[in-house]
Formats: sequence, C-alpha cells, structure tokens
Amino acid sequence: MEVAPAYVDIGDDAMHEYLLGRAENPDHPRYVTDVLKHPGAAWIVDVSVPEDHAMYGPASGLTLPVAMFLTYPTGAEHERNTYSFPYHDAQYGVFEDMLGVGNTPRFADPDERYPLIIIAHGASAHGIYDVGHAHSLASHGYIVAVVFYGDDRTANAEELNDHLAFLRPLLTKAALDSILESETFGPHVDADNIGITGHSFGGFTALAVTGGPYQGNTATVSDERIKAGVIAAPWVGSYFDDEEFFAFGPENSNLDRVTAPMLCLFGTKDEATLASFILPATKQLSGPSYVVELVDQPHIFEPGSWEDRDSWELLFFSAYLKNDQASLAALKVARSMKGGNEDIQLFDYQRSVGKRGQERGQANK
Repeated sequence: MEVAPAYVDIGDDAMHEYLLGRAENPDHPRYVTDVLKHPGAAWIVDVSVPEDHAMYGPASGLTLPVAMFLTYPTGAEHERNTYSFPYHDAQYGVFEDMLGVGNTPRFADPDERYPLIIIAHGASAHGIYDVGHAHSLASHGYIVAVVFYGDDRTANAEELNDHLAFLRPLLTKAALDSILESETFGPHVDADNIGITGHSFGGFTALAVTGGPYQGNTATVSDERIKAGVIAAPWVGSYFDDEEFFAFGPENSNLDRVTAPMLCLFGTKDEATLASFILPATKQLSGPSYVVELVDQPHIFEPGSWEDRDSWELLFFSAYLKNDQASLAALKVARSMKGGNEDIQLFDYQRSVGKRGQERGQANK
C-alpha cells in the first residue's frame, strides 16, 4: 500500500478522489491502484464484469481492478515496518507492520487455519477508513480482507446507480476467490468459517452476498462460503419521491433467503438508514439474528459507539466463526457492552435459532 513519490503530497482531497475511484474527467479514470509505488506487490484482482447492461449498467463488459489489503495474526519477534498512508494526516491508515516488496506473511502459528473476515465499506467511503478496524480483528485471531470497491468508477452522482447493488457482490466474491486460491493466504484460511462486516452500503453488500437478491433478482451474486455477517446501519431501502423503496423486494421479504447468522446495529438518530426500514428487515432474515440499538447515534457513529460495535462484533464472530459456545451463550443474554456509549440489545428481535432450526449457521454448510 506504499504510495508512489509523485502522489505522496497531493493532499487529502485529491487522495480522496483516488480512493473513491472518482474520475477527474471521462478520459481520466482514477483508482487507488494508480497511486501505488509497487502495484505488482499489492493485492489487486482484475474482475471481468459480465456483459449484462440490465444488471451492471455502465460497468457491463468492463474489467475492473479491485484492490485489497489483508491483516493477519503474526508473531512479535521481528522488527516492525510501520507505514502511514498519506491521507488525513495519518489519522487513518497507519499500517502497523506492512510487508515489504517480496516478503511473505509470517503467521503467529504457521500450522493454524484462521477464520477470515471481509470488511465492506460504505458508499462514498474506502478501505483506508478501516485500517484500525482490520488490525483489531486480526489481533483477535482473524485474517481480514479490506476491499476498495471504488464505486465512483462507474457511478453517476445524479442517478440511483442500481448497478452498484449487483456489482458489489460480484466484486466481493472475486476478492474472496483470490484469497482462497492464493498460495500465501489460502492455506491459512479456515474456509468453513468466513464472515463479512460492513457499514451502510457495506451492510447492504453483506446481505446481498449472503443471499439477499436485490429487488428480487435472484441473479444477484451470492456466496454460500460466507457463514456470518455484521451489518451496521445497513441500507435496506429508503424513501424516494415520498415513496417507500425496499432493496430486497416488497417489504424486504426476499431477505428470507439469507440463512447466515446476522448481527445488526443501528443508530436511533440515523436519518440516512432508518430504523423503520432496518428493524422490519431483520424480521425477514431466516438465520439466527441479533439486533443492537445504539442510543442517540447518527449514521456515522460517535467514537464510543464504534467501540461498542467492535465489542459486539468480536463476541458475535467468536460465537459463529470460532464456534465458541461460551461466546454464543453470552451473546444470547448480553444486554449491553461495558464502556462506549449507551447500547441495548433488542431481545424482541433476537432469533438464536434460525427459522429452519439452525443455531450455528449450519444451513450454509
């Protein structure tokens, strides 16, 4: 993820455009891969988008590079190579121990297979926001893949951009394929325990890739290898021209295709993804589900509530990706997390056993 010298001092605004994939003009596309000093050493996957304009719109037929970075549990016996990505004065993007060109990962236990978590960022966002999040999850024994979707490469600011709802799951599946097929990370991933976590449109991405068909279109790419998801302030629909719009069919009823366990968190003062859409949507899920209310929180949570999200997330993934029975028992009865801001598990929305009788995600296996 080291930035080439010519781009180090371009400033936050210009760097933001690259991270979003926002073109300077139609003839000058931009994406994070364009600013890297060693793109050949970075994790970049070229994804061929099917020729299907009805689904993929302006992305139809294109080959899109998708960049990721991965964090993983490693030993503490070697000298660390800390790198600050030049964005927001390093408020975001401090890589604690970045591999050099030609280096290979050194896992804490070279014989261990670790659960994998994919982080899907929201709309008008990017993976650099999630560096600290990824490091934290890795420190608890997970391999973590942070995807840079670059939505703005094919988006039109004046349109709904339905095609992104189909493109996101496609890119996510390709990213996962590349990890599992790789010689460096594939042998160290517990392929039976893969999860995804996302905020806002990243939450939508998690629901879609685990089986939720956008607008009822079952051609939406889904991936049964993903066994559990955390959805924070997920976009599942909203009001457009004073009319209700549901992302997953009428009343989001097609979310019944999602059998993977889900943990949902939402802010009571969120005006972008409304509780009046989110709460009924969680009732449609077929798998185990848990809902946590973040009291007085807007769409972008305050720091204490991100802390709460992290605590709930760790407990949930421990239960469903590490199959820890003590964590599962605690998840069923926990009302709130110590520290952070006020948060409350809504037990009326809890379903610890799926509609089809599964408790630990067995429906997806």
